[in-house]
Amino acid sequence: MIDKTTIGISEFTEDQAQADLGLPANRMSEAEVALRLAEFILSLPGSGAMASIRIGDAALFDIGRFMAGTGWEQVKEPRVGRNAWTGSYRRADKTIRVHSRPGEGDVITTINGRRIIAECKKGPLAHRPASPEHPLLTSALGQALLSDVSADDIVIAAVPDTPVFRGFAEEWRKRPLVRRAGIRIVLVARSGVVSGLDL
Repeated sequence: MIDKTTIGISEFTEDQAQADLGLPANRMSEAEVALRLAEFILSLPGSGAMASIRIGDAALFDIGRFMAGTGWEQVKEPRVGRNAWTGSYRRADKTIRVHSRPGEGDVITTINGRRIIAECKKGPLAHRPASPEHPLLTSALGQALLSDVSADDIVIAAVPDTPVFRGFAEEWRKRPLVRRAGIRIVLVARSGVVSGLDL
């Protein structure tokens, strides 16, 4: 039998952690999806030492607060005139470089000598009428398909891990053209767990 007191405490702790990181309870931003995906990949055996993260607009997401709250220390300050959240962050022997230059994948890193390029999208964490999951995942797939890649690269379309996104991902992974293109539809949970990467 499940102890309801324990559930209440764990939910409070998760809500408190989200508040401490400045995260809204009802959605994941594109920046959060990209940063959690990069953290996950960098934690895997065979991963490279650095991930490059492109953030288009961090106005609704406090990247410095998130990085500090998840154990990353800013080691390279942004250049004058740049956004305060750009720069390099380090945790142990891994580095995440955050920038806002257009024309690159949202996440670029390596694993076992292969380059990973990911296009990430935001999304609601709870389903609501006229939810945007379908167009968001479609957009991520389209951007991934148009990425400038080599034959050995691993190309990813990443979205938040929710029941709606999971349903689309499970169905669309089987589609012949998605399989032929080799694009991996990856789900990123707020807990940091990533599914669908299959490396």
